[in-house]
Amino acid sequence: MRKRLILILALAFVVGLSVAAYAEVQNIKVSGDLTLQGVARYRYQTDSVDDKEDAFLSALRVRLDADLTDNVATVVRLVNERAWGETSADNTDIDVDLAYATLKEFLYSPLTMTIGRQELRYGNAFIIGDANAASGPADSNYPAASAGHYGMKDLSMMKAFDAAKAVLNYDPLVLDLVYAKIEENDSFESDDVRLMGLNASYALNKDILTEAYLWSRDREWGSTGLTGTEGNGERLNVVGTRVAYSGIKNVTLGLEGAYQFGNHLSDTDLYPDDIRDTSGAPMKAKHRAYGIQLTSSLALPTVKYTPVLNFNWTRLSGDRDQTTKDRFTGWDAMYEDQAQGTIFNRIVGFSNCNLFDVGAAIRPMDDVTLRLNWYHIRLLSTYNTAADSTRRLSGIATDPTTTVVKDKRHLADEIDLGLIYNYTEDVQLGLTAGVYIPGSVYDKTNDNTASQVLGSMKVTF
Repeated sequence: MRKRLILILALAFVVGLSVAAYAEVQNIKVSGDLTLQGVARYRYQTDSVDDKEDAFLSALRVRLDADLTDNVATVVRLVNERAWGETSADNTDIDVDLAYATLKEFLYSPLTMTIGRQELRYGNAFIIGDANAASGPADSNYPAASAGHYGMKDLSMMKAFDAAKAVLNYDPLVLDLVYAKIEENDSFESDDVRLMGLNASYALNKDILTEAYLWSRDREWGSTGLTGTEGNGERLNVVGTRVAYSGIKNVTLGLEGAYQFGNHLSDTDLYPDDIRDTSGAPMKAKHRAYGIQLTSSLALPTVKYTPVLNFNWTRLSGDRDQTTKDRFTGWDAMYEDQAQGTIFNRIVGFSNCNLFDVGAAIRPMDDVTLRLNWYHIRLLSTYNTAADSTRRLSGIATDPTTTVVKDKRHLADEIDLGLIYNYTEDVQLGLTAGVYIPGSVYDKTNDNTASQVLGSMKVTF
């Protein structure tokens, strides 16, 4: 009798698993986009070398949204990114850009679970927005960085995280709990990169939104950018808050502040410097840094061409070169996603600066928008020793070194002019031209102006 009962229960368990694994499809939506870009970059090294990079890029994304039974939905998006004329076997690779399931009212009504490869973006993406470093995702087949060349992977549209996210909606309070695996290495277990975090948003009223967050990144010694012995890694924590205000007609204001603490261990030339001992080897140090960001915009709908003015200010702490100290105060950009496509975001790191962004946009026609932006960048901590004579300002190992001048603060200015033309509801054409003008931080041997021209066409279906 007992054996028969066990058999019946086992069969019931197997049937239950089979039923749980099957969900009836109620609705499937197919969508996507095709983005074509022509890019020309000139003198990104800012030195006397007449370096040029140009390419035509293609990004095709196809997305499937499936609504299933019992508050279950799935999203899959496939992508192919490549340069025209690429002859390697990888040029036809299809990568999984998104692949996640959403379970609404999971266990009880306020809880929604999202599990799988998904985009994470909080606030203005000051901390969390792009899972890839400034050098771009390895999966993209856009031209890669090499000695003396910056490549074009930074223009990739692939930003997703492999993550599990739990959202508790107690309107007006919303809590997001996130666990993400950024890097999984196969050689041994203690060489991974993990991200954990809590983001709490609270709408005080229709005009004021507040947020508070805590993020923690754990990097072990075998992961990208770290060397050493097993068990010798780093943990960086970020706590911060943000408020957005829209109570004045046609005006939006935002203020965000964050503090980083934990420890730091890196073998790359993190901008402006990393921590090394007297022998030149990387050493672990206490990490204490801060970041502040102010955003603002003013729309003038009653004025001809409906101009929109914006002013943004970002202050990120830096670190002076003191090789024997045990404290590092340079801001770590983590997974920010704020300035894709700009020249400075590729040439210099998102750290140790006062960054001023003044811009304006007008609409001379209903379907045409013109935008002008001026970025002014000044160092917070200047270079102060002979060891600073040459630097990799972006912190990317394949980037060329740059000769810098002691005790100077004016790093650079960038001016970008852009045009967007909505040809139809489905087709958008764009053209951007920009120049990066080195300031007094650059030695005269490498203070040449860098430039970029980027034309694009995006078709949405």
